[in-house]
Amino acid sequence: MIGLEDLLIERLIDLGLRLDQAATRLPEGSGLPADLIRETGLAGIRLVTADKGDPYFQSLKREFRNNPDFQKLLSGASRLFVLRNDSENSRSYKLLLALVRRFDRGLIILTISDREYRTLAYEIILQGLLNEFSGKGNLAYLEVSDSRGRILARTGRGDLAPPKAAEWRRPLPEKKPPVFWIKLGAEEFLELTRPLVPAGPSAGVARIGLSLKEITPLLDQSRTQVLFMTGILLALGVVSLFLIFKVQGRQFRRIREMEEQMRLQEELSSMGKLAAGVAHEIKNPLNAIGLVVQRLQKEFTWEDPQIQQDYDRFTRIVRDEISRVNRIIEQFLFVARPYQADQEEQFLGEILDYVLALMEAEFKDKKIVLERTGEPKPFPFRGDRFQLTQALINIINNAIEAMPQGGILGIGLRETVEPPGIEIRIRDSGQGIAPENRKHLFAHYFTTKEKGVGLGLAITRKIIEGHGGTIGLESEPGRGTTVVLRLPRAQSKNSA
Repeated sequence: MIGLEDLLIERLIDLGLRLDQAATRLPEGSGLPADLIRETGLAGIRLVTADKGDPYFQSLKREFRNNPDFQKLLSGASRLFVLRNDSENSRSYKLLLALVRRFDRGLIILTISDREYRTLAYEIILQGLLNEFSGKGNLAYLEVSDSRGRILARTGRGDLAPPKAAEWRRPLPEKKPPVFWIKLGAEEFLELTRPLVPAGPSAGVARIGLSLKEITPLLDQSRTQVLFMTGILLALGVVSLFLIFKVQGRQFRRIREMEEQMRLQEELSSMGKLAAGVAHEIKNPLNAIGLVVQRLQKEFTWEDPQIQQDYDRFTRIVRDEISRVNRIIEQFLFVARPYQADQEEQFLGEILDYVLALMEAEFKDKKIVLERTGEPKPFPFRGDRFQLTQALINIINNAIEAMPQGGILGIGLRETVEPPGIEIRIRDSGQGIAPENRKHLFAHYFTTKEKGVGLGLAITRKIIEGHGGTIGLESEPGRGTTVVLRLPRAQSKNSA
């Protein structure tokens, strides 16, 4: 359902942009275009202007005064705010979408009720199913409309689909369900209209148009034969529709995978441009500032010890913050660049020992008890020592931050048989990961930390997958988190 909701949100965004553009052509104060509102069938569409003290806008500000995403919308840091409401009685809407107007001041607000949410989802599913038929066989068009005549989904030729009667559209007598004969220029079509009853009461009307281009000679010879063929095609269409409903889960999974690939490609492309600009415009000035601060620390002293202490503290803060910004820039660059690694023979056991020795002082400072298990073997593999060291440090740092009051850090290293390789298990005794955050952990820029960038786990996954391995998470709220790394093992030249 995640992919279906994404499509629904995209549809609402497109509607908001259309409303915004259409509203600019109307006199000021006339509101939103009524024809577009009727077309959607949505009641909760508003155009609000902040600088005129709109009451609805003021109520939204009060309602979401503690929502950081809505505050970003108000400050101009974001142009879109989406809120899903899963509560049964707290609000009257299922989904709220706020969009900053592109062509004028103010916001386009769209709220949909639970019933409208299901209706729009139903329309999206219908459109996807109809698109599967487009261009197949003699099918000229498919259209589904609701009981009020509003079109829910359509595919094929639009000039043949209008339901109003025309001189070139005549019903065939004594046909139930009704069949229409359509003649438009040199082309002829048959149209069948019947109620759409997926389950229970009628959900609307389905209209199917078939081209007679290939079967016109048969019509001239025998009308009965043509009707028989039309019935067969109709039966095949109903069977195909039933099969599509049966396999819709698989189709939705494929669509989600394609959307995810496209999203990642767009994200990486944007990050590449961002990283290049940040590295060019910020990194060199930051290095210059760092050198100036170092010189200030060395060359300027104060007679008053208290002033000297404050001076040292302030300059140290400046240097630390410059170093932090430099690390953020390096993370952007690593994620944006195509992955490259030095494929040299390494020993995973030695790298793990080095990382744990490097962080030994921090374990003591944070009251972390280290428990090691596994086999005392070197475990040879081919890869980049520096990058794998960085990946292990990222994971262990996350484990330490999950135990602010101290705790137990378990490190396990062993050889696996199926699939053959090396497994590292890093376990903390923290509070675990909330179920709603688990699916976003490896996404770029996702973080639950106040000063986090949201690239640590994304970089770690990129490094592990670049070495031909996998990374997984096992977590239960209140019982800690276990990160499982699996890497392919290489036969060492020095091994027996």
